Amino acid sequence: MDDNVIDEILKQYPIRVTSISFIRHNENMTYKVTDEAAGITYLLRIHKAITSSMSGLQHTCEGLDAEMAFLQTLHESKDAVVLTQTPVRNNSGDWVTCKTVDGEVVHSTLLQWINGRDLQQDESLSRHQITHFGEQVGSLHQFAKSTSMSLNKVRPAYAGITQNELMLKRLKHGVSMGIFSEIDYAALNRFFEVFNASLETYPQTANCWGIIHADINKGNLLLTPNGIALIDFCLFGYGYYLYDVAGSVLSLKPEERDYFLAGYLGHTAALSAQDMKRLEGFMMVAILGYYAFHLENEDRHSWMRERMPLFCQKYCLPFVGNQSIFYTF
Repeated sequence: MDDNVIDEILKQYPIRVTSISFIRHNENMTYKVTDEAAGITYLLRIHKAITSSMSGLQHTCEGLDAEMAFLQTLHESKDAVVLTQTPVRNNSGDWVTCKTVDGEVVHSTLLQWINGRDLQQDESLSRHQITHFGEQVGSLHQFAKSTSMSLNKVRPAYAGITQNELMLKRLKHGVSMGIFSEIDYAALNRFFEVFNASLETYPQTANCWGIIHADINKGNLLLTPNGIALIDFCLFGYGYYLYDVAGSVLSLKPEERDYFLAGYLGHTAALSAQDMKRLEGFMMVAILGYYAFHLENEDRHSWMRERMPLFCQKYCLPFVGNQSIFYTF
């Protein structure tokens, strides 16, 4: 993004910018912005995805406004102690700043920076940290159950039967693209048949379905002096709470997962054997979502072509055969 455009966007906020540094371009273009006089650092997000396939409801003005409003309500809650970013209003009092660039309206948002560091993929956490991580996700879900905020038609939904069927259709394109074999697809199809059948008896009621983060992984966790913070609610929307739990445990080593569940279940009832099976299914869906998301990314094709047969053998077939796979990922 042109530096002049970034300057014009930041002029819409009540801050005195002293430095700007580019972070990355993925679902959004992100920048670290510092106001040295106030001693405050911010995260600027310009909501222009690197590829069109990454765009969606989450990039609309209504969708972004809902995200920022949710974060602000979460920040103001006395009951939910969740470490996350705080949104910043612009000079007009709006959460979303709009600017026309080359004839296209671009949306931007600003968040206060959280002091902490990224977790490394191979980094080990203490039992206390993992339990705290579970408590954070549990607190987020308890808050979601208590809020009256409606996201209908402005934020995406995840991992329900309808969304799973759409994912399977997308994965089928991988066969015609030469990425997956017909044998692989047959295994995927059978997995979704079995898993969706289990969701037919898992209603989307307030106790199990609601507002979720939808993208919990180590890349969206920060280790802070106060514990593990959940960041990047860019994809948040509706879904089963177990889908968030699935993403969380996948970011941990198998032997660490029980500690997470202990922290998480401090907020809710113990998981039944049927719920554990569903959790395993959501873990599968979270991984397959990565494959579906990167179908247009040729750099990942050889990796997917190599991994998918193993995935089907190690996870799809055992899941369909009613074998536990919770500790095998």
